[in-house]
Amino acid sequence: MEKEDLYAVMDLNNECTQGDLRLSYKNLVLKWHPDRFHEEIEKDEANMKFQAIQRAYSVLSDSNKRLLYDVGAYDSDDDETGMADFINEMVTLMAQTQSTGDETLEEFEELFDELLKDDVYQFKTRSSSSLNGTSSTSAHGDDSSNDIPNKR
Repeated sequence: MEKEDLYAVMDLNNECTQGDLRLSYKNLVLKWHPDRFHEEIEKDEANMKFQAIQRAYSVLSDSNKRLLYDVGAYDSDDDETGMADFINEMVTLMAQTQSTGDETLEEFEELFDELLKDDVYQFKTRSSSSLNGTSSTSAHGDDSSNDIPNKR
């Protein structure tokens, strides 16, 4: 299924301002509101266009969602999980981080290991216990992840 062009729905281009977006939204909602039509066929078409306008405006009026849409990473299913906010926060943090260009692959690996050490330990513990046919963790997991020796 091909995704609709939200800017085309709003009769705008991708360089439009928030003011342009609001004005176009106002005009399109007035033009396509289903209550303005009397015949059933016209109402159905107007209802479909009205809903498309609502979807487009909800994405383009939200700066996080619009950024993701503009780079091709927006997925309307992510709205429910808050993924747009998470990705925007990650992009913001990455932009604030200054790289000296001197980082080595080993330093990135150590950083990655540090971030994921608790998850890796729990995975290894569960994997080894399932191979032995025993379970060493409770339903909530044990908090022995702090006992992991650091590789450094």
